[in-house]
Amino acid sequence: MISKKIDKYTFYTPEWQNYLNQLKGTISQSTYLPKYHLYPKTGLMNDPNGLSYYNGKYHIFYQWFPFDSFHGMKHWGHATSEDLVTFKDEGFALIPNEEYEKNGAYSGNAFEYSNELYLFYTANYKTNTGKLAKQALAIMDKKGTIKKYPKNPIINGAPKGFSQELRDPFVFERNDSFYMLLGGSRFVAEERASFGDIGELLLYKSNNLFDWTYQGVIDLPINKGYMLECPSLITLDGKDVLFLSPMGYEKERYRYQNRFSSIYLIGQLDVEKRIFELEHVDELDAGFDYYAPQSFYGKNQLPLTFGWFGCGEQVYPIDTEGWKHGLTTAQEIRLVNGKFRRFPSQEVQNKFINKQTVITKQLNLEAPYYHLQFELNKEQESTIYFGTKDDFWQLNLDEKKETVTIERSNLAKKIDIEYGMKRTCKIAELSTIIIVDVFVDNSFIELYLNKGERVFSFRVFLESKQTTISFSKEINVTWALFE
Repeated sequence: MISKKIDKYTFYTPEWQNYLNQLKGTISQSTYLPKYHLYPKTGLMNDPNGLSYYNGKYHIFYQWFPFDSFHGMKHWGHATSEDLVTFKDEGFALIPNEEYEKNGAYSGNAFEYSNELYLFYTANYKTNTGKLAKQALAIMDKKGTIKKYPKNPIINGAPKGFSQELRDPFVFERNDSFYMLLGGSRFVAEERASFGDIGELLLYKSNNLFDWTYQGVIDLPINKGYMLECPSLITLDGKDVLFLSPMGYEKERYRYQNRFSSIYLIGQLDVEKRIFELEHVDELDAGFDYYAPQSFYGKNQLPLTFGWFGCGEQVYPIDTEGWKHGLTTAQEIRLVNGKFRRFPSQEVQNKFINKQTVITKQLNLEAPYYHLQFELNKEQESTIYFGTKDDFWQLNLDEKKETVTIERSNLAKKIDIEYGMKRTCKIAELSTIIIVDVFVDNSFIELYLNKGERVFSFRVFLESKQTTISFSKEINVTWALFE
């Protein structure tokens, strides 16, 4: 990596361009880059932001510290795509160079209005005594020009009794009015310059997208931790599906095993009564590396989501390369018999066209970009190994405990040891025959049970680019390389 001391509150100015060009060239030689996942050309990428289909193409904005592989001053990066598989790097969308955002342009969403794309975001503003909550707006026209609203911030401060950790605006329209969801944290006892005691989802209302009035908190009959982040809302088959990323969940044996987790709620949101009538709630992903998903409507109003392929402060063996994290594949989301599912978009699936089916105990693949599909019987113990004898990750099905476990303790390049080497989910509610889909994109892995009934998203850094997949017994396997 290029040697240059980077302050965490550095924001982009033109004099940094030569450095970024050199860093980009160095990173392009990494042996762990993906082909069909969006990743940062330099620096660290985290939350997906402003996801939208606008003016004939997909727009994927994201949290970005472009200078190094640690969490620093957040900019908005921007990529566009016509097929959700190949992405054009559009560079900087938002640079935090105004006083009201002097500590970063944090997460938010996009809302199309009057042929323009309104980008709502949290303006991070710190003082000697703590943060001041500010929400801001920028507007993109059809030429791709982005201008910040001259009267920013559009919301200044948090309501009384709430922490200034108020962020991640998600704007939507309902009943001929505009509404904004904000993740927040409420104090129960004394107020202080930090998080509150209970996570809350705050609701604001507007008739013009510029002037917002606080309505109150939404009643959520769930464990809200001490902070709610990254709300997003979408309607599937007449049901509201709400994504949240709560902080402060206690680790359970088979759920919430990461430092931070993301959940979905199915039900109905009543914006007048500020109640979410809950039918079902569950964790979105059981893997090591998933957080802050955002839902949106794609082409022809197709419900989609991207998530951050990462989680909190993680330690990867390639951190010295100057790039970190990425986003998941674009995933179609739907309800099947009332149950939530997410699975790679059809465009992603279409890139694996030359499928072959074999009955084997061992499969050797020449490149680390592939899709694998096979079936497991949940009443029979199974183990599958991916890699070489000295460097592998594995999938274990335990028929007695009715669990599936992903284990990466046998990798040569260890990952984030502090937070454990295994992730496990229950499969008691799944059908006896479980369809397993594994999408491997070099160091990015997405593993789906029953087309998204359970999902594991995680990173591995195998040293060999030729993969051996070993099954505990002969099995019928369909596979294809990415093309």
